[in-house]
Amino acid sequence: MAIDFKEKELNTNLIGKLLGSGFLNPNLIMRTWKPVKGVRVTVLENNFYLFSFDSAKDFMKAWSKGAVFMGKQCLVIRRWHPEIELDDRDMNYAQVWIRLPGISHHDLVSPEMIVSAIASEFGGQIIAVDITGGEIHVCVELDVNEPVVTEVMVEDGMGGSGVCQSLQYEIDTLCFNCGRMDHRKEECVDSDDRNGAGEDDEFGPHNMAPMKHAREPPFASLRYVSWRRPSSGWVKLNFDGAVKGRSQRGGAGGLLRDSEGEFKAAFAAPVSTTRPLFSEIYALREGLQLAVDSGVEYLWIEGDSKIAIEMLNGWREAEGDEEKPVMGDCRNLMKRFKGVTARHVFREANQSADHLANLGVEECVHQEWRSSRSPGPPPSLLSFIWRDIAAFLVPRLVL
Repeated sequence: MAIDFKEKELNTNLIGKLLGSGFLNPNLIMRTWKPVKGVRVTVLENNFYLFSFDSAKDFMKAWSKGAVFMGKQCLVIRRWHPEIELDDRDMNYAQVWIRLPGISHHDLVSPEMIVSAIASEFGGQIIAVDITGGEIHVCVELDVNEPVVTEVMVEDGMGGSGVCQSLQYEIDTLCFNCGRMDHRKEECVDSDDRNGAGEDDEFGPHNMAPMKHAREPPFASLRYVSWRRPSSGWVKLNFDGAVKGRSQRGGAGGLLRDSEGEFKAAFAAPVSTTRPLFSEIYALREGLQLAVDSGVEYLWIEGDSKIAIEMLNGWREAEGDEEKPVMGDCRNLMKRFKGVTARHVFREANQSADHLANLGVEECVHQEWRSSRSPGPPPSLLSFIWRDIAAFLVPRLVL
């Protein structure tokens, strides 16, 4: 059992993973953290480091800053706990601030709708929102080994074409040519100047956010995605959460299907939250409970929230005050099955659950449908189920 983070031995230690070439320079780290009291640095294997703080206040200040970018290096940090494993997959994610230029000029969408769209693009995890001098910045977690997303499409909720919102990352060594985070644009081996940025680019006061010129999106390949039936003897749970920016309402939905794709049970429920990640985890818990109540023994779990799946698999910790207890419920429910596996899928392979989550936004109470009860699944869900059974292919651009 994990020890509570409030205990003394937990709240003054961080694990760091150094990404990039070379060795860690402790002086650079200390200039960023500016601790009042001592910090002991222990070198571990595979570029991992343990930072032990003499002051809980210094610890919280360092932890709140998130990842530290130092030239061509990035130090990704996590809270230490006794059961932590030095897993590279968990240390690929860093907290990064993004500036939203021109957000006040949009007439069709609200800032809340744009932030909600960004949360969906980054797996539901918005860590913080900062409004300074009329500008909006959001802090997200992203995979530092992958090219960054430079824009999101925001639906206006009225059937229109929506708004394209550009994203400007506050990373000193982000290349706006190829999207990688270990070099600047002028050092990029792909020397094609696709965006016309010059040496005299201005930077905003909020760290190093460029005030103008954004790179074009990185190369994306076309992939065809479909829902797949589970193996014989297994039941698949697809879950999803939703938050509607304009109404500030949340919803959760999920369904169970057997190895033939046949419907077994489903639910749709309202969620009292404006946090997309919480709605995802809430949907996961309700789906697990539905599977337990349905007598499922071997469960295959799929969701389009990468962060929720990684939390469930123990690859990252649940850090929000809302998310922690609900994820704890999920892990306890996992123990009720003889066999269980969980994996992330693209949204295109999770459309049935997405439909139920949107139904949940409109519901006032938790609704359930079961194959053994009349009238069966909601009529609006049937077309999604049939498309899944037919393994209908949906195109998706993948970076």
